Amino acid sequence: MNCRTEIICLLLAVVWAAVNLSAASLAELPVGSVIACEGSYGDHIQGMATDGEAIYWSFASTLVKTDLNGKVLKSVPVPYHCGDPCWADGALYVPYGGGSWNREIGDAESRNFIRVYNAELELTGEHHVPEVVYGAGCIEFRSGKFYVGGGLPDGKGENYIYEYDAKFRFVKRHVIPVSSHLGVQTIKYAAGSFWLGCYGKPNFCIRTDEQFRIRERYDYATTVGVIPLGGTADRVKLLVAWHIFDPQAKGNRARAVVLEVTDGVFRKK
Repeated sequence: MNCRTEIICLLLAVVWAAVNLSAASLAELPVGSVIACEGSYGDHIQGMATDGEAIYWSFASTLVKTDLNGKVLKSVPVPYHCGDPCWADGALYVPYGGGSWNREIGDAESRNFIRVYNAELELTGEHHVPEVVYGAGCIEFRSGKFYVGGGLPDGKGENYIYEYDAKFRFVKRHVIPVSSHLGVQTIKYAAGSFWLGCYGKPNFCIRTDEQFRIRERYDYATTVGVIPLGGTADRVKLLVAWHIFDPQAKGNRARAVVLEVTDGVFRKK
């Protein structure tokens, strides 16, 4: 990172840290609203989830719970590497990728798990997902099923989403015919579609139907966190996270902005 970029990032951190939304609910936030997660952390933001009363931020080796304004309520260190979480049935489900990331390995070497936390960020359970052989990195819950994405070797030419039932019994692997760098980073369900954040040049977002057939592709980064805020199929409201390195704190911060997706464009106003 060059000096000019560091100065810009620091100025953005100062401005965004001053934002106080006093939101009663995330869905009520107007487009363009920004939430700043309090504090700085050793790893960059990997994903977000909400139970409607708090926001849970995953920083790869730290889980952070904040109120709806970004004020920290609790944070806990966790084993590296935790990814994009989801909230389902009163619990926070957090994917953990262990072993060899983004490489061709066999199932026996897979050390990929979904760890379960309560609202106080206390570990209450764990599920092995050996089918996700390249690294478990994101999870979503929809209609009684869990959907897990994650790492991928470069050059595959396709991406995978792994479907499990409510007890984490493997159902099937969905193949998405699009190439990305290091797989699917985030996954959320909103307004009748799955939204997948992927690394690339530039980073991009894929919108699919419930069978993971591609509906649309956006050259917009949703790779470090998304929370659905409602809407219709042609006007979707999302809270999208951004990562920022704070050179003064020598740590990583996270901000999230409310966007509206209409006519194939992510809009801030």
